[in-house]
Amino acid sequence: MVAMKNLPRSIFALIAVLALFVFACGKPKQSEVPDADKDTGGADMAEEETAAKPTDEKPAPNEELRAKCCASCKEGLAADRSGSAPDTIPCADYTANLTPICLEFFRANPMKASECK
Repeated sequence: MVAMKNLPRSIFALIAVLALFVFACGKPKQSEVPDADKDTGGADMAEEETAAKPTDEKPAPNEELRAKCCASCKEGLAADRSGSAPDTIPCADYTANLTPICLEFFRANPMKASECK
């Protein structure tokens, strides 16, 4: 008789556990996020670019600046005691002899010390 009194409670507990199990193991609900990479097929609203495309060609360096910086590179080569060949030493390595302008010049226009002779 005691078991009969607890039967409705046991059934209710079993149903509650099963309901929680089904709820917890169900397919997760996720909101639909639009795909930014998906092409919608609409017309492109941006105007066409009319600016000139950059080229890979470097502008000719200023000859006066080149002469001035090459003179600094030659001074550095004359004081160099490493014994390396001038065609293996970049002028940008002589930072003690170069002004900041010349250092930037040689970084933008890499030259070996032999090219400044």
